[in-house]
Amino acid sequence: MVKASEMTRGELESLLRFYAESGLDFPLADDAPNRFDAETATAPKPDRKTAAPPPAPAATRLPAMPDADAIALAGQVAKKAETLDDLRKAIENFDGCNLKLTARHTIFEGGTRGAAMMMISDAPGRDDDASGEALTGPEGQLFDRMLAAIGRSRDDCYLGFAVPWRVPGNAAPSPLNAAICRPFIERQIELARPGFLVLLGNGAARILLGATNDILKLRGEWKTVKTENGTEIPAIATLQPRYLLEQPAQKRYAWADLLKIRDRLDETARDA
Repeated sequence: MVKASEMTRGELESLLRFYAESGLDFPLADDAPNRFDAETATAPKPDRKTAAPPPAPAATRLPAMPDADAIALAGQVAKKAETLDDLRKAIENFDGCNLKLTARHTIFEGGTRGAAMMMISDAPGRDDDASGEALTGPEGQLFDRMLAAIGRSRDDCYLGFAVPWRVPGNAAPSPLNAAICRPFIERQIELARPGFLVLLGNGAARILLGATNDILKLRGEWKTVKTENGTEIPAIATLQPRYLLEQPAQKRYAWADLLKIRDRLDETARDA
């Protein structure tokens, strides 16, 4: 067994990140204690001649930011951003979301700024967090093939995330994480000014549409996303590439949605 004292800095960082993602928040010793010996051993008798040392003060932790304060702070930070670069820097410096503690990177955007179509996923995946780029790995490869099927590429879209940090285990963002980060994605939409939105998967659709239905019921219909400042923008929900990798039989629904997206892109190009 390799002891912590024998590990390199990189190995220690990887181990600590693994502990954080696994939910461990207490230190582990290099050697496992023998609990049987601990139970049978007799406690040493105190030396009455020597006064017992005073108990060590308990370790103190800084209090976590209250949920309501974190949501309010996110809203204030987002409103102050006047450009996409301002917003990106503000999110990178924001410490009100606990997902930032376990994520390797803050994934703000991908694709091309100024594109007519903005595609939004719920949160970065494992490969995205490792690379620092949006929609990479097998998920990103399928995403590129989906766009190619309608004659488009990443150059034809702007990418964003409803929550810019990976959720451990690639789970869906919690309602609290979504509430904290919603001002960021709304402000990103306002600053990017796309012609329409494509919401990839349950998480993004529920966060931005405020719906509770499953994605199979939300997908394929044009709806409207309304931001806090009153900006309204057409949006369509479709299946997330990550989901399609697990459920390839559902690709027929994604294809039907892609055809609607292609038609909307053609209309936007004609009106430009």
